[in-house]
Amino acid sequence: MSMILHHCVPAAVLAGILMAFLAVLNVGCSPSSSPVTTGHQRMIALLDSIHRNADPLQYLHMNSGRAAIYLERMRNTTGQEHVANKFSHAVELLKAGQNEAAIVQFQELIDLTGNVLNDQTKILHELLALSYMRLGEQENCINTHNPESCILPIQGSGVYALRAGPQNAVKIYERLLEAFPDDYQTLWLLNLAHMALGQWPDAVPPKFRLPERIFEGREKRLFRDVAIPLGLDVRGISGGVCLEDFDNDGDMDIFTTIYSLDGQARYFVNNGDGTFTDRTAEANLMGIVSGLNAIHADYNNDGYRDILILRGAWLFCGNHPNSLLRNNGDGTFTDVTIEAGLLSFHPTQAADWADFDGDGWLDLFIANETYDPNQPNRCELYHNNGDGTFTNVAAQLGVDYVGFFKAAVWGDVNNDQRPDLYLSNLMGQNLLLINYCDRKPETWRFENVANRTQTFYPMTSFPAFFFDYNNDGWEDILSTNFPTNYEDPTVAPLVMEYLGKQPEGDWLRLYRNNGDGTFTDVHQQLGLHTITYGMGNNFGDFDNDGWPDIYLGTGKPDLRSLIPNRAFRNVEGKRFEDLSMRGFGHIQKGHGVAFADIDRDGDQDLYIVVGGAVEGDLGYNVLYENPGNSNAWVTLLLEGTNSNRDAIGARIRVTVRRPNGSTRDIYATVGTGGSFGSSSLQQEMGLGDAEKIEQVEIQWPLPGAPKVVYKDVPLRSFVRIKEGQPGAEVLSWKPIPFRKNGHNAASY
Repeated sequence: MSMILHHCVPAAVLAGILMAFLAVLNVGCSPSSSPVTTGHQRMIALLDSIHRNADPLQYLHMNSGRAAIYLERMRNTTGQEHVANKFSHAVELLKAGQNEAAIVQFQELIDLTGNVLNDQTKILHELLALSYMRLGEQENCINTHNPESCILPIQGSGVYALRAGPQNAVKIYERLLEAFPDDYQTLWLLNLAHMALGQWPDAVPPKFRLPERIFEGREKRLFRDVAIPLGLDVRGISGGVCLEDFDNDGDMDIFTTIYSLDGQARYFVNNGDGTFTDRTAEANLMGIVSGLNAIHADYNNDGYRDILILRGAWLFCGNHPNSLLRNNGDGTFTDVTIEAGLLSFHPTQAADWADFDGDGWLDLFIANETYDPNQPNRCELYHNNGDGTFTNVAAQLGVDYVGFFKAAVWGDVNNDQRPDLYLSNLMGQNLLLINYCDRKPETWRFENVANRTQTFYPMTSFPAFFFDYNNDGWEDILSTNFPTNYEDPTVAPLVMEYLGKQPEGDWLRLYRNNGDGTFTDVHQQLGLHTITYGMGNNFGDFDNDGWPDIYLGTGKPDLRSLIPNRAFRNVEGKRFEDLSMRGFGHIQKGHGVAFADIDRDGDQDLYIVVGGAVEGDLGYNVLYENPGNSNAWVTLLLEGTNSNRDAIGARIRVTVRRPNGSTRDIYATVGTGGSFGSSSLQQEMGLGDAEKIEQVEIQWPLPGAPKVVYKDVPLRSFVRIKEGQPGAEVLSWKPIPFRKNGHNAASY
């Protein structure tokens, strides 16, 4: 996303939206009209009003509308003003995906300069080449996409069949490099253009050829996209995803959102036979649109997982409501935002659920974005009243912070059974809030210890999460950096890194929890001093070795930023190995990331929401099927009784016996994982070379609750553990291989 092209929503537009909202609240309509009486209907009407009243110049992703405005201005201006409007018109055509029209406009602008290439005209040639590159991507990766489309290194069926776009781009890029040989961005795109043509590396002039080692993997591609035959390849720009068994039938369903104002939320039900059915309409979700992120949890303890959609990110002043979708348990959802007391108008994509006061009900922290301190969008902490409603207590607790927050995640850093909170700030210091709350509201208190623990870096943070990367029983913190250098919207620093010219920068931080109230930044010694441009994130276990791995969805708003998504394998808590070029390096923008064992075969699959910030930066969502391995595993489904029903915040320690007779502890915490993408709440734990599970220890998420030990839990099993019951229930679940029309989806 970008913060350059946005401005505060004009007062007249905002007033119109608020008037529309007040209108739908009015149940005294004339007899001829249909009164909008439910909160669900009101939310749909409000979202529709926002879309209809939107000024394209205030929205980064309304590029067709912006292009039309600049076209009209072109027709009514002359001289330099006409040229400036023509340039803006061309840029918006490019961002709208109208690439052929953009090519015409940029070529005409170049012709006006006499086809001169210098510092002043360079941008025109870059954007003309980019228009050709985007045309090739549109014709091949989007209009005729397949499982290998736009994944680095481009090979096999990923090589473009329609070649005119990259062929024309190559000519322009070579001319640019002759004039500007140190332009790393153009160097990168020239090599990618040749790769798309199936001509890399031989056809690249030696002086412009990137080293082959950049794109090499020591093994073949690991995971393969099976979204297409399953009908799960949702097309759109950026958005969020939740993977969960929403209908309680024992298999994973999929919920996705799209950032655009009319982007319809989608709900796919797992049929239990390896296929999925789109049940969006049947689930009462039509009209529930827009949303950059989504997270799920059972907020009302009824046994069915509900969904929170987060809206308004990057809109600065904020005029978009979030949505709380109550799962009715009958295959439908109802938007209860208004009834629950959660209606507010702030820009955000960051929130997380936890029971901060230990009363057995999940509370909600929402981290909002403030660009102008004179128009603050304060953070919100909603205490769950236990009756379906919430009360905002952020001001009471002093946690109504103002910042440009991009992540809010709960984790218990001091093992006191009270969830602590980490906030990632794009425009300032991050916060680590230690929780001193119990069930007495008069004692509720949080303390920011980020300065004392030196966990406030990076200074331009984006995704973040808690995880125990080294399996020592203490939760660690990962926070990634997102460069905000507006003068350089390219990915030149990443190319420099690939070439061994490590640019300066605070790229990410991995804070190891020392267990004594202190943290140590270990990202360099663990091999993570790398530029990621991370936007989406989550963690899981690629190979069931019991060490949590990392997946980052990447990108920048600029269409030139073709950045591979990043995957890092955790090598026994000692270092991280870059797996990005082994099947994960999708170069279309990556946003929502979620792990779950969707085919119920004991290993974790990944669902990635693919798409960028602007209208034409479309992608198709990806479902990476895990190819499997020989390592042991166990899947634990925890159910709270005194604790919250989902047992969010529960700590798990599985002790296993290895072939050499030694034992090993593997830890997990119940939650949805990262801060941009919502993984399944069932804990899918790889156990490495375990021959036996000695015991499973559960620390339920209530202060003072004793640890409970369960014996006789078998390997490679699905096990339900209910708080207060002495034994664990082994479920008779079987694998459900992905299928489509009677065929194994993995063959596609």
